[in-house]
Amino acid sequence: MMKKAAYRNYFLIACCLLLVFAFNAYHVPEAQSAGSEPARIVYLGGFPVGVVLKPRGVIVVGPATVETELGSMVPKLPVYGGDIIETIDGKQINYASDIRSVLDETIGMSVNLGVRRGTALLSIPLGLIKEDMTGEKRLGLQIRENIAGVGTVTYVKEDGSFGCLGHPILLENGSMVPCVTGEAFDCKILGYNKGVRGRAGELKGAFTGNSPRGTLCKNCQSGVFGKFNDFKGEKQIEVASRKSVTAGKATILSTIGDSVEEYSIEIVKASAQNSVSDKSMIIRITDKRLISSTGGIVQGMSGSPIIQNGKLVGAVTHVFVSDPTKGYGIYADWMMQ
Repeated sequence: MMKKAAYRNYFLIACCLLLVFAFNAYHVPEAQSAGSEPARIVYLGGFPVGVVLKPRGVIVVGPATVETELGSMVPKLPVYGGDIIETIDGKQINYASDIRSVLDETIGMSVNLGVRRGTALLSIPLGLIKEDMTGEKRLGLQIRENIAGVGTVTYVKEDGSFGCLGHPILLENGSMVPCVTGEAFDCKILGYNKGVRGRAGELKGAFTGNSPRGTLCKNCQSGVFGKFNDFKGEKQIEVASRKSVTAGKATILSTIGDSVEEYSIEIVKASAQNSVSDKSMIIRITDKRLISSTGGIVQGMSGSPIIQNGKLVGAVTHVFVSDPTKGYGIYADWMMQ
């Protein structure tokens, strides 16, 4: 009986030890995994950047007036603003000069355009127009080779890669510019148009320097991304999780003059999101200096970093036209992805 009792006790002790081991084996690694996730550290932005995006092809702005032997003519064409002409009669088009070369070699007065409209690639037949003075064939379209603008850098990583704007650059038809190549330039803010109810203001900037400061690699829902050739940052900051962002006081960094300044704001609402959106939170400018100067948020301030509790939580993306002191921001989480 004593031996059976002893065996029974040994068995119970062994079972207890096994349960303790199993419990620790299940929970300890989980704690280590959570604790081992490295903090995301970046350099703060807030300074302006000039961006130039070049798609594959040329961008249609709209119809162009052509002087014909019958007088001025503005053709009605099946091609619209925001369309991208990638080919003419199967020949690749990258620049305006390519169009002239192809049309000079064309026999007849019609061509077939390979047009990208949003994500669709279309084949569109088009009749040419003969210009009276030169005798040259014309498409009857205004075009541009790239899209250029001014935005604000949100953050820069240790290797010089950066994110800016916090929202995509769009074509006239509302689709995103497909970035095949792109360049980033130093930029100087020369002034601004103040925003008022019913009309958004804007920063006036000019590219500086003869050569680009870096390259661009992506234009997407969460912003424009690239890499600086040479970057020396000053202030580093931790990037907060979107789940930690709350309504309350915060600040933004932005440049409306000669230097980066910090301005007080309020995060009015922080939305719970499981997918990328450039409208993650509603913000309101409370800083009297900024309201007095620009009226609040203006175009060109997109990308201005939002800081709460000493961490980077997002970036300014849009202004409410009905109230320039209010706008949207994107979570830093989405930009870091």
